[in-house]
Formats: sequence, C-alpha cells, structure tokens
Amino acid sequence: MLITPSKVESLGNKSVLEKRINIRASDYKFCDKVKYYEGYENGHGAIKEGTIVKELLDMFNTQSDFTEANIGSRRITILNKFY
Repeated sequence: MLITPSKVESLGNKSVLEKRINIRASDYKFCDKVKYYEGYENGHGAIKEGTIVKELLDMFNTQSDFTEANIGSRRITILNKFY
C-alpha cells in the first residue's frame, strides 16, 4: 500500500511491458511479478517466456523489492534518460 496513492500513476511506477506478461503480472507485488518477468515453467511443464525489456531484467536482478521511494528515484532516472 502506498503512503501517497497518486504515485500509482507516476511515471516512475510505469514500464513498457509486453502485453502477454503485463496481463499475468499486473495485480501482484514486485516479489511475485519477478517470476513473470524472468520466465518460468508452469505446472504442466510449459515454458512461459520472460520479458525482453532490459530495464525490467536489470530491475529484478538488482532489487528484491520495489518501494514507494523507488518510484520517485526511478521517475527521475527515466526523465533524465529521456532528456
């Protein structure tokens, strides 16, 4: 739960994400989303491919959680890369 609910719509809380992964991962906490970003094998032995978005790969390889503080710093990083 966010202390500042408006941060849900902040640029720092958004990412370009393939539709197939976004649909599966959208309602989970960061630690649970990692499975979808990384890829996994389901209970039937089918391989579910992970994301190809480098930003997300870097994020889940370097972070164990995504906090409200991360939203602000990530927003600044995104804007600096854009400019």
